[in-house]
Amino acid sequence: MRIKAHIPSVEELEVYVPKDLKIKNLKETICRRLKIEPEFTRLLLDGKILDERKKLSEFDARSKKIEVDYLWARHLILWGKRGQAKIRNSTILIAGAGALGNEIAKNLAMLGVMGLIIVDYDVVELSNVSRMIFFDQSDAGKSKAKVLAQKLHRKFPRTEIVAYDCALEDIPLGTFLESDVIICGLDNVLSRIFLTSISRKYSIPMVDGGIAGYQARVQVYVPPDAPCPICPLPSSQYAQLIGLRNPCDAPVEEAKTPSLPTSISFVSSIQTQEALKLILGYKDFMESKTWPQYVGEPLKGVLIADLKYNRYSNLDLRRNETCIVCGKEGVGKDLVQKIEIPFKSLRNSASRLWKLVSRQLDEDVEGLQLFKITVGEPIKIDYGTKLGVYGMGIDDVVQAIFKKKPDEYKEAIVRFL
Repeated sequence: MRIKAHIPSVEELEVYVPKDLKIKNLKETICRRLKIEPEFTRLLLDGKILDERKKLSEFDARSKKIEVDYLWARHLILWGKRGQAKIRNSTILIAGAGALGNEIAKNLAMLGVMGLIIVDYDVVELSNVSRMIFFDQSDAGKSKAKVLAQKLHRKFPRTEIVAYDCALEDIPLGTFLESDVIICGLDNVLSRIFLTSISRKYSIPMVDGGIAGYQARVQVYVPPDAPCPICPLPSSQYAQLIGLRNPCDAPVEEAKTPSLPTSISFVSSIQTQEALKLILGYKDFMESKTWPQYVGEPLKGVLIADLKYNRYSNLDLRRNETCIVCGKEGVGKDLVQKIEIPFKSLRNSASRLWKLVSRQLDEDVEGLQLFKITVGEPIKIDYGTKLGVYGMGIDDVVQAIFKKKPDEYKEAIVRFL
């Protein structure tokens, strides 16, 4: 029996199936052809959902077109199935589970992002409830990251969410390395410096944003060559900005700058949209140095908005030679080389891994050491052992530490394909 089906404004197809086939199996056949997930799809005929328990012969489908109602069908009109697949396979790290973090997490889950990593060591305060969509009065005193993860997963069970209620500096390196994009919604300068150095060192694009009352700021960082989020900060004021002071001084009351639901929505929407561009186009950009037209080019410079006086400016920004992160003497100046190796080519041999890594480093190396990146402490990989001993496989990440010059250590990241 020939059946016609379509995703409106996206794609049409024909399948040949037995007339006594169950609707559930028909849906699986259609989804396999379209390369979309059956669990997020319903079949409609004349605008009504087809009962998956019934057989195709019970419906007059021969002369009509079945509509494939896919959860993200409207998105496919904008960036196609390939683009939506990129979104579905992406993992985003959200630094900050407060006002911006709540909205950004919600936006990304609605878009279909598969993995979210939420980091925040703070707890919910009663004053947060009026500005943060996922927090209730009963959440006061609880971990922001964990409450957001729980509430978000309840609403979007298809999203895999990991919550860390600790400082960014305490997160395992592997957590950062599995992230495709970092989104920062922090007002802590010291944490932003750390996060930006991770972004630059490991080539993980980052979207930074902030709010101060009616004022809003968004900046996109595409490492390694773009100006980083720390570049606008004057190096002469680093100590003041990160809160260092004379211990003999009297304690200073912390200044609280309110954020409004309107400015929160404004910044989080732009941050999410810029992250979307990075998810869809960053890998293509790194290969061809051009952004795909269907994606759009990420924001350049710094977007500054004053919602009170309706002022919107895109300020040009240049690399700061004295920047503490990406300047000549910056902490993120030594970019990490990335190496990709097909896992099957290693034949379960750590010795073969050693040789392939040495060959791809393009330089004479000394004292090479390899470590498997895990959730806890890295595990050293001994030469001459079997990789199976370490439970390694596709998508695992290895950290390579070696000497380029006497007493000058460098780092490379190896990912198995």
